[in-house]
Amino acid sequence: MLLFADCGNIKQLKEMEELGILSGITTNPVILSRESSPPVETIAKICQAFPEIPVFAQTNALICEDIVNEAVAYAKISPGLVIKIPACAEGFKAFRKIRKEKLFENHVCITTVTTAAQALLASAAEAEYVAPYLGDIDQIGYSGMDVLLSMAKALAGTNTKIIACAAERAQDMVKAAQAGAYAATITPGAARAALEKPYPITEWYLKLFLDSAQK
Repeated sequence: MLLFADCGNIKQLKEMEELGILSGITTNPVILSRESSPPVETIAKICQAFPEIPVFAQTNALICEDIVNEAVAYAKISPGLVIKIPACAEGFKAFRKIRKEKLFENHVCITTVTTAAQALLASAAEAEYVAPYLGDIDQIGYSGMDVLLSMAKALAGTNTKIIACAAERAQDMVKAAQAGAYAATITPGAARAALEKPYPITEWYLKLFLDSAQK
C-alpha cells in the first residue's frame, strides 16, 4: 500500500519525502485554506516541487457547471494532476460531462465517499480512484474499516483504486493495507509519529547493539 500526504505545505511535504515514504499528495479546500497562496497557485507550486508523484486537487462547488469549470482550471495546471470530484449527483453529472466532451485527460477521483454503493457507482462511471473518509464514517456511527472492506470486495477486478483517507493512527494504516486499499492518506505529522512513538524501544535496541559492538 502506498502512502499519500494530506498536506499543502511544501516544507512539511519535503520532510516526509526525506523519509522515503511519500508516494502522492492529496489536498482539499480545507488543507489549501491553511496556505498563504490562492488554491490554484498552491497546487501549481506543489506540482512543480514534486513532478514525479501524483498530486490531487479537489473542486469546491455544488453545481455541475461550476464543478466542471473548476475541474478544467485545475487540469490546466498539469496533465498529471488528479482531479477530485465529490460523490453527489451534481458531481457525477460533472464527471460525465468531462468524459463525454473530453475536456481533459487527467485522472479523476470521486471523493467524500461514505458507502460501498457510492464506490461502486464511481467505478461504474469509470473513475480512476475513490476516496472514502474513514474517520468521518466512524463518526456517523458506522465502521470505516468495515466499509473499506466492502468497497475492496465490490471493486475487486475493476480499474478503480481505493484511497483510504485520513488514516491518522498507525493501526488505521495497517488495517487499510490489510483491507486492500491502494493507498492511505496521512498527515506528515502522523507519519513521523508512527516512527517516533515507539522510539524508546527502538532506541533500547540501538543502544544494545552499539554496546555489544564496542565490547
